[in-house]
Amino acid sequence: YGYIRKGDTIEILQAEAVWVRQIFAWYNQGVPMMEIRQQLIDADAPQKGSSIPRRIEWARSSIQAILNAAKEYAYGIKIQRRKGEAFQIPVQPIIDVSTYEKFIHLRENKKTHRVRNIKYDYLIGGLLYCECNLKWGGRTNKSRRTRSGVLTQRKTPIGIYYCPQLHKEHVSPECPRHIGCKKADSIVWEKVCEAINNPDYLLGLAKKFVDELREKADSLYDEQVRIKNELDVILNDRKWVITQARKGSFTVTDMESQLATLTMQEVSLRRELSSLGQSININALNNWQDRVNEYLLDMQVGLEELKNAAHQTEDEQHEIFLLKKRIVNSLVSKVTIDKDRNLKVDIRFDLFDLGNGGPDQNDPTQPVVQVSKDGIYSRRL
Repeated sequence: YGYIRKGDTIEILQAEAVWVRQIFAWYNQGVPMMEIRQQLIDADAPQKGSSIPRRIEWARSSIQAILNAAKEYAYGIKIQRRKGEAFQIPVQPIIDVSTYEKFIHLRENKKTHRVRNIKYDYLIGGLLYCECNLKWGGRTNKSRRTRSGVLTQRKTPIGIYYCPQLHKEHVSPECPRHIGCKKADSIVWEKVCEAINNPDYLLGLAKKFVDELREKADSLYDEQVRIKNELDVILNDRKWVITQARKGSFTVTDMESQLATLTMQEVSLRRELSSLGQSININALNNWQDRVNEYLLDMQVGLEELKNAAHQTEDEQHEIFLLKKRIVNSLVSKVTIDKDRNLKVDIRFDLFDLGNGGPDQNDPTQPVVQVSKDGIYSRRL
């Protein structure tokens, strides 16, 4: 940003360079990052052109990229890489050295460091989502805001889950922005334990799903036969088109056009056939209830052992956490949070994989039923 390539040289683009200088001036004056962003938007500052429309105007990452290039802007050296080799191309500086040195001094003083000797284990890390449709992260929070709006330091830092959306115009009104990790983990763990210890409702929903799948089996087989017949027709049509082209009845262009259309139809049918092949593997569900009951019984025994386990030392506490994390990852597909910080937990049973040691969330080919106390949320086939 701030430069333009003209042949073998790189020159300053004044329409952008003025904003590079302004961004560093604002930063050195102590203007917060998101306020810098808003001022750029209000001033209609230009961004680099792109073939893809920008979803976020002056994203925080764009401003950070400019600040991270401070040395290049001050000393006028651009590094270009080609085929593994690096080349230094001298260019005219955009900011002066005194601005750069002040920037470096301020940035070093703003660096934060992890709180020593404090570790947080995030039980639902990677599973929590909000209406912004973003996966929440976890971090240590060392400050808190009082009712009067004043930011103060906590005596004891805490772990929190937070929404990573930084741009206010893209934050959903249903997003609560953050929640304490102890509170969220406790709620989810309680729901998981309840599902394991009282599985009748979940098993009832799973049984309904299996019954529906079996009822559809005959029609699915018919669909499979239909698709295979249509694929045979496409194969014959392709042979006919090629034959006609060889006879001179079609031009090469006409042949290529018709073959392309047939290929698209074939790809679509084969995708549909593959999906049906997974759906009608009904024999894999034999004795599924016995397998589910056995699996949940093992889970119940594990919960009882966790409940009675002594965990006085830090290592023992971490071992308990790892066992809980394994249970959560095997049964929970997603946790969603609303603006009132209510958590909804999606519990999943991989019916096809329970006989092999439990659900495998990383296998996209296995039929899955996701169920909860509110009903069946989704089915993946």
